[in-house]
Order: sequence, then structure tokens, then C-alpha cells
Amino acid sequence: MTTIPVLLCLAAAPPLGAGGLLAPGVNADRSASSSAARTEGPVALQTRRMDEMTSREVELYLQGGGDLVLIPFGPVSGHGAFIPMGIHGHWAHALAVLLAERADGLVYPPVFTCFSGATRSFRGAVSFPVTEQAQVLERVVGVLQQQGFKRIVLVAGTNPEDLGGTVAARQVFDRTERPVWLLIAERLLHDPAVHALYEGYPGSFGETQIGLASLKILGRERPTPYPEWAREKKADNDPDQPREIAEDVRALRAFGTIGFRYFEEANHGNHGMAGLTFNGKPDIDVAVEVLQKSAEVAAPALANLGHYADWLEKHPFQYIVPKERLR
Repeated sequence: MTTIPVLLCLAAAPPLGAGGLLAPGVNADRSASSSAARTEGPVALQTRRMDEMTSREVELYLQGGGDLVLIPFGPVSGHGAFIPMGIHGHWAHALAVLLAERADGLVYPPVFTCFSGATRSFRGAVSFPVTEQAQVLERVVGVLQQQGFKRIVLVAGTNPEDLGGTVAARQVFDRTERPVWLLIAERLLHDPAVHALYEGYPGSFGETQIGLASLKILGRERPTPYPEWAREKKADNDPDQPREIAEDVRALRAFGTIGFRYFEEANHGNHGMAGLTFNGKPDIDVAVEVLQKSAEVAAPALANLGHYADWLEKHPFQYIVPKERLR
């Protein structure tokens, strides 16, 4: 539980520019209204999840100097027998909550309006075009910029949703000169300090454990599906495509990208493991520690984001003028 000062100041919101983004040159100055009613005193921040907060709690967070919001997102997509369909969004959401607790931030509700890529052939998966996903994320970012959030972080679990996140972060910056950080949770698994926690795991360590651990962190823990099967060590030798075209798709993906989809459940799922004991503890608990360490590793970059935003504000856009060897 975090205590923040209460300073209620109701001021007129600055205008939005194209696409719902804060217009260039407009600052969300939350101290401009000297005539607004103010109330002072401590308030306890019961949660950092904005959908569970009152609007007054969000207002008081901003008036108390808070400026960080994390926006997790991911598709509803098929992952076979062991992994919940919302794994990517759950992963991003859990990491966002852990980061918010470390860095005094707030967490916007997960955005599931995302591109699900090759998993669209699983029933229950709903895929949105990358452009639509980017538009939704841009709109959320723009409104939160308007409200006074300075450090905004889009949090993806992995791919393919990172495509829309990349487009959104880039387009927001190009329109407003305000940086938005796209944080991809999967990349943190390769950090040495994070990887050391699960190095030597006797099988496949990845989305199966991470998905169940994410739900545990979020207070939505569920039993491992098909627990006996999940504990079996599996050979991940499925090429993820029918044998007749597997080599074609592999060759094309080796040097670029190509559209493809899954044809069988085993193409994208059923290779994971869960329910083992590793280093004296359940592997789901190990995955919880992996997520906690991921947040610890990523947290310092939030200070970099703030410094970068401040520097850009002091150095507005201008075209490059040649200076070297002009004669």
C-alpha cells in the first residue's frame, strides 16, 4: 500500500491533436488552475490497477507528482492444451503490475484488441489487423498523455502483438515528439540475471510456466491443465507446419518473414511443461520469480525514459543543418 499526498486540482484539459494524441507543443500542466478547489491530506493507494481505482485516486496520484502509466496488451490466441489463450496479455499485465509497484506507477487495463497472427486458426482466437491494433493503442496513449501522464510504457508479452505496438510507439513519437517505450516481456527472459533463475530446468521453460505464473501474480491462479501430461518431458521436433511445406516456410522465414498459419494443435502448443519441482520449488513459483526479476531488470530504464522525455522537451524538432567540412 502506498501513501501519496492529496492535492485535488481540477483544470481544463489541453486539446487533442490528430488521432487523439496530445497536440505537439501542448503540455498537460496540472498546476495551472490557481482558482480550483484543493483538498490536502494523505490518501492510501489501495491498488495500482486503474480499473480498480476511483477517478479521484487517479487524479490524486497525478496531483501528487505521479507520471507513469503502463499499458499491457496482447491477443486472445490459441496455444494448445496447456496455455491460456490470453497468455500474452496476462504476461504483459503481470509484468506491468510488478513494475508499477517498483516504480510508483499505474496500470491501464489490458488491451486484447490485438493481432494474433498464425493462431487465428484456433477457435476462440480473434485477430485484429495490425493497423487497428495500433490505432487503439495510439488512442489510449493520446488520452493518457492529455491527462498528464508523462512516462507511458506499452507492455507486450511477445510477438506477434509487438508489431502493432511498434507501429503505435513510432507513430506517437513522430506526431508529438513524445517518446513512448514499447517493452517486450519475452526479451527479458534472455537477460543473464533472469535466465539464471531457470537455467538447467529439465525440459522446456517458457509460456506454459509463465502463463500460469502470470495468473498467480494477478490473483487469478488456476490449476495446470492436464497435469499428468503437462509434467511429461516432450520432444519439440514439430516443424510447426505440415511436412509438405515445412522446408519452404522455414527457408522464407530464415531471411525475412512470410504469412503462415497453424494447421494442427501441436503446431503451436502441447510442447510445454508444468508441474515439476526445480531447485526445490514448484516450477510455477520459479516462473513467478522470473517475472519478479524481469521487473527488477527493466525498472531502471524507466528513469531513462523520464530523462529522455525531459531532454526532448528542451530540444524541439528541427531539420539537420550541415556543420562539418563546409569548405
